[in-house]
Amino acid sequence: MAAARQAGALRDEVRDVALGTAEPTEFRRAALDAIRRRIPFDIGCIALVDPASMMFTGVTMLDADDPSGRAAETVAHIEYGTSCFANTYGRLARTRTGVQTIREALDCDIRDALPYNEILEPQGMDDEVRLVFRGRDGRVWGGGTLMRGPGRRFDAEEVATLAGCVSEIGDGLRLSLLRGSPLLASDESLAGSGPAVVVVGADNEIESATPQATEYLERLGYEGSFMLPAVVIAVRFRYEGTAARAVRARTQDGQWLVLRAGSLDGRGESARIVVAIEPAQPAQLVALTAALHGLTERETDVLARVLAGESRTEIARGLFISPYTVQDHLKSIYAKTGVGSRQELVARLFFTHCLPRIGTTVGPDGWFVEKPAPEDVRVGAQRKR
Repeated sequence: MAAARQAGALRDEVRDVALGTAEPTEFRRAALDAIRRRIPFDIGCIALVDPASMMFTGVTMLDADDPSGRAAETVAHIEYGTSCFANTYGRLARTRTGVQTIREALDCDIRDALPYNEILEPQGMDDEVRLVFRGRDGRVWGGGTLMRGPGRRFDAEEVATLAGCVSEIGDGLRLSLLRGSPLLASDESLAGSGPAVVVVGADNEIESATPQATEYLERLGYEGSFMLPAVVIAVRFRYEGTAARAVRARTQDGQWLVLRAGSLDGRGESARIVVAIEPAQPAQLVALTAALHGLTERETDVLARVLAGESRTEIARGLFISPYTVQDHLKSIYAKTGVGSRQELVARLFFTHCLPRIGTTVGPDGWFVEKPAPEDVRVGAQRKR
């Protein structure tokens, strides 16, 4: 009963925080503060997650340290590498509660575990609880980690309290993204910016980065290790062996970016990975926009075709439905996104960034099929190490 009361009070506070904060970073910090008042911890973090890929896209940390100087590489390897401890948040997302202590998650002596040896112990910590923030829409919008020093393990009541509020935090993360006004990309803001490319070496450390890539990564607001998004996407690309990997991320000032990984010189653990960063085009935000606003699968299909410049008749023909049904879907989309017309909808997503690739194919998931990127990337890189 005590856990239920604590969870109820925490849910109420998180809802108030979600309504009273203006942007994602502010909400994450306020949510951590709200948790800490009821469940004390020594180190804590909340990370945004792209629900389509389960990739980290923004993180706020409280009282964390990086004694080894390799926090980004360590976190990426534990989450996306080849060890038996990899995919921690991915596995947690498939559990009923989405909350688990490190000792519950491991089937070995904790002192033999990579997360303990590489993260907890170097920071003087002895216990950890991880959380996955799944909103009421069923999508995972974030993850979190709370740590404590020796002699202060998280007990079952505290874990139950956290499990009782993860959904509210997930909804809060979603709302913080939804509320943030996108950054208007003017010709002035895009002109002369240069290529945005990061090269990640075989040891998963940054070899080089162009000035524009560094600026983008700093604007993503990763506290403590701003290169983490580039390392995470490179490691996942390296070990999953997919033909391409892309993730969407929102900067602190509201601009949506797309990060893409590709091999620079072969495949496997010895390969160098190139990560290209570019402003997101509206076509690349279709799936995320649909998730943020709760669009149905069919409404997502309609939205994608609207952004491709199709008329109501063309949309109806392409989706094998009547023009009247298309209009009904459009009305629903307008209501959910808070606009009054197709023109307002396009203005919100289209002109906020830059012109989409008119006429490209719409994929089965509601995304536009991208043109292949050049395989040979040559940039004048700025050494980071």
